[in-house]
Amino acid sequence: MSGTRSILLSLALLFILTGCGSDREPLQVGGTQSPEDQIVAELVAELAEAAGIPVKRRIGLGGSRLTLEALKRGEIDLYPEQTGAGLALLGLAQAPDADPDASIALLRDRYASLGLEWSEPLGFENGPRLVMLRDRALSLGIRSYSDLARYADQLALGIDSDMRARPVDGLAPLGRRYGMEFQRTLEIEPRDRSELYDRLLDGDIDVALTRSAAPQIQIFDLHVLEDDLDFFPRYDGALVYRQAVLERFPALEDVLGQLAGAIGKSQMQALSRSVMVRGEDPREVVRAELIRLGLIDGEIGERDRQALNLAVSLSANADGEVGTVLRQLRRSFPTSTVNLIRSDDPLGAIDDARARIALIGAPAFFAPGSADPATGQPPMRSGIEAVALVGTSFLQAFALKPEVSRLEDATVIATGPTGSSGFRVAQSIIDGLQLTATLSPVDGDTPVALADALVDSGADVAILMEPVGNSTALALLQRDLRLIGVDNWVQRNNRIVFPYLQPARLAPSDYARFFPAEHEGAARMSGFSQPVETLSTQLLVAGPAPPGDVRLSTQGPGASLIPRALPLTDQVVERINAGTGKAEDIYPILPQARALTPRLPQPPESLNPSPAASTLSMLALALLIWVTWLMLGPARPARLG
Repeated sequence: MSGTRSILLSLALLFILTGCGSDREPLQVGGTQSPEDQIVAELVAELAEAAGIPVKRRIGLGGSRLTLEALKRGEIDLYPEQTGAGLALLGLAQAPDADPDASIALLRDRYASLGLEWSEPLGFENGPRLVMLRDRALSLGIRSYSDLARYADQLALGIDSDMRARPVDGLAPLGRRYGMEFQRTLEIEPRDRSELYDRLLDGDIDVALTRSAAPQIQIFDLHVLEDDLDFFPRYDGALVYRQAVLERFPALEDVLGQLAGAIGKSQMQALSRSVMVRGEDPREVVRAELIRLGLIDGEIGERDRQALNLAVSLSANADGEVGTVLRQLRRSFPTSTVNLIRSDDPLGAIDDARARIALIGAPAFFAPGSADPATGQPPMRSGIEAVALVGTSFLQAFALKPEVSRLEDATVIATGPTGSSGFRVAQSIIDGLQLTATLSPVDGDTPVALADALVDSGADVAILMEPVGNSTALALLQRDLRLIGVDNWVQRNNRIVFPYLQPARLAPSDYARFFPAEHEGAARMSGFSQPVETLSTQLLVAGPAPPGDVRLSTQGPGASLIPRALPLTDQVVERINAGTGKAEDIYPILPQARALTPRLPQPPESLNPSPAASTLSMLALALLIWVTWLMLGPARPARLG
């Protein structure tokens, strides 16, 4: 009995001690479902715990209205909010150029009667933004919300559900302000806002209502439309909290002071990228960042996130083929950093390890110099292999002088920088047509600057090897320069010697769609009124070949030197191809990644097994017969004891 009594006394004492500690409730940190608010809430929670404040997380409650109600009722003590949203919850709005300090002062005045307080601004702005794919917006001529209103009834919009019901800064008042109503609206939960970008890239929606700090805007090179009627105010990040909480936790004031102005837009985008793009846990992302900054104690493991830099030529279209490839790569490799590097020789950027992949035309695989005695073809550059096919480039030859009507009339041909696809194509043209012209390579930091340099070169002809719609080609067409054709390429042995240059035809309609309607399309291109015979080649992603690896092509080994950039694994090559989605095969002449090689089916197993396998099979069969006999054989008489 005494033992039972001791146990009961111990339990009672434990209950009393537990109850004595219950007068200090933990700090209830709340937050909406948006990824940015979850990150800020975790920052507060981690810093508070480091300051010795007990914390209970209630992050991801719902939208701004629901979370504010939880704060007013005392169910949470603080949560992150934006100034514009805070004013809208009171039915107020400010101009987008309002001073953040003035907004905070107004919020403090209006929220004081609720027993609530606002912190100093955190340092970043995260307002609603309407975005589109850049080429989609360009094709429709949409630059602003007013432009969008003219097409809205033909387009689909994607939003998060929190923006749907807002009576001041939500979808309905936005539509009334601009007089626009969309054909269809897709709603996504705020916590799943990343899905909006997938739907946008897949073409399921045409427009997305997102936030300005979202990393996907930069990752996918999205076009942010101009709020030309200033509908949305500023949305500066801050914290709203119960005034009484500072009495319970005086150390919280220092935590709020640490966060004042401490989170810039670039830092928020970097943290959001880890959460929204890489799918990492917000708490782990925040903890690793605070440890890195030395604000809390702990250790984090370094992860290898080698940049998958893409090198492109100086004349490559940022809004066209380059933007498309960048979006595909960033979507296929969300855990890698995919950057853009412009170079006069993109493959040279791989050689010196500034890039791991390059966007080039097939002629860039071939180096200038004497032809191969066996094939007559120019020598292949070593250490490079084709990784994926992404499109087609066309030879576009412009007459820079009125008297020049054929390539054969040219004495000087201007091209892009030495090493560019245009330069190598021009070399092939001179050799294939047996021209006496000399090459004059020029430089330009931008497509328009390159067009200026070509015109000012004093050459007779300018040659580009670019996809249809290239900005440099458009700039030359706008100057009424005449396109000249390549009429006699197939009359020689050129399709054997230069198999990477195939006959093609360019029509005025191919380019007319890139000119605004007011210029009447083809009428604006006086130098391109009839179809032109020309040459085409494949536009490819290339990467470093594995050291010592041998590639089979009509020219033998495709790689003999070891580039300093790391070769791509088969898995990376497969993901790049899955993103580009091109069904056409790469020219057989080019060295290709191993993952692109056809895989032979596995041969069938031999019908005649080995002697050991035969013996084992016979023993198994004998064992099966013996077990069957034991089960089905006659029963034995039982023995009497």
